[in-house]
Amino acid sequence: MEQIQTMMPQINTERSYEELLQMKVNAYNSRPGNLTGYDCSVCKNKGYIAKIKDGAEVLAECKCYKIRDTLYHIHKSGLEEPLRRCTFRSFECSEQWQEKLKEKALQFLEKGKGSMFVGGQCGSGKTHICTAVVGGFIKKGMSARYFVWREDSTALKAIVNDKEYSAVLDSYKKTDVLYIDDLFKQTDIKDADIRLAFELIDYRARNSLITIISSERTLSELVAIDEGLGSRIVDITSDAQINISRDKARNYRLKERSRL
Repeated sequence: MEQIQTMMPQINTERSYEELLQMKVNAYNSRPGNLTGYDCSVCKNKGYIAKIKDGAEVLAECKCYKIRDTLYHIHKSGLEEPLRRCTFRSFECSEQWQEKLKEKALQFLEKGKGSMFVGGQCGSGKTHICTAVVGGFIKKGMSARYFVWREDSTALKAIVNDKEYSAVLDSYKKTDVLYIDDLFKQTDIKDADIRLAFELIDYRARNSLITIISSERTLSELVAIDEGLGSRIVDITSDAQINISRDKARNYRLKERSRL
């Protein structure tokens, strides 16, 4: 027996500090968490993953954080249902102009940078196609915010002198993807509206962030309202501009009503 033991290689039962640290990291990363709303295979719904940095165990935010933050704000703003409903698959393309609208939006999503403008005829599917693009970016792991112009601009202007104003505005300025829905959806456009729109759009343009803008106004009409703002939008959306000519036949809200 002694001869057999002496012939066997000696097994080192002691583990190094690095091995023990890695075991600790692996144990944390394999443990499931209890976050809901999005199923993440990376952090297993904990929101954080363990890593080794400079010889120590550290916790780092998982990439799903941006998605969870986006879904929270979408839920809070009541846009959860439109995001599920307004997809590229559900966008009706019975006419050639709709095919072109969908094709250009898909090209923009695939490119994954820059800004897009969709303007013109109301009820033509502008919000639907823009929401589909936003959904595509969220699936890529990007953070996104909706800025429903008529509601959110009013809310922001009401707190312009409050401490919270900068923080709220920054949440729209600095998100990966911002969708400004129905820009200038009002008859009386004041200087404060123009300043707010320019501050948002110009900041995002200077920082190469993705901005999607829909409006019942065309680009030429936006330039007529304010040349500085309008020309800025024209410049940043040069590769993805869609103007839908005004034609009541393209208003699908009226078509839906006629079927009732």
